[in-house]
Amino acid sequence: MGRIFISLVGFFIVVGSVLVYQATQGTSSLVLLPSDLVSKAHASGLSRIRIGGKVVEPIAYQTEPSFVLTFRVADPAGGELTVPVEYHGLKPDMFQAGRDVLIDGDFQSGVIQAAKLQTQCPSKYEPVVPGAEHPAMDSAK
Repeated sequence: MGRIFISLVGFFIVVGSVLVYQATQGTSSLVLLPSDLVSKAHASGLSRIRIGGKVVEPIAYQTEPSFVLTFRVADPAGGELTVPVEYHGLKPDMFQAGRDVLIDGDFQSGVIQAAKLQTQCPSKYEPVVPGAEHPAMDSAK
């Protein structure tokens, strides 16, 4: 009885591990920078990607007949290289030029077709570092 029970437990652990591995492989993706994206896109046929970068102008937001947001994204550290992005959906509240974004989507014909667009919260929501000057605290004095 003990040997069968241990064998069954081992079997279910192995099967469960394989199922979890397969489930996460289909949804996991490496976060690339725009400069990485351009170099890797030529080397291998990328399709589904996740990219992090900084929004740069021009930004166009069309509301009729459907919501379409088009903009360019650059490396967060700066640089001249930008990649165009097209997002079909409502523009996030905090979306603007200079904001860091995380984009999930497909890279087709040199354009990121974004399925999901997330903006990073502005620094005013970060905790105050002791001893550091903070503009909101200065105005309260």
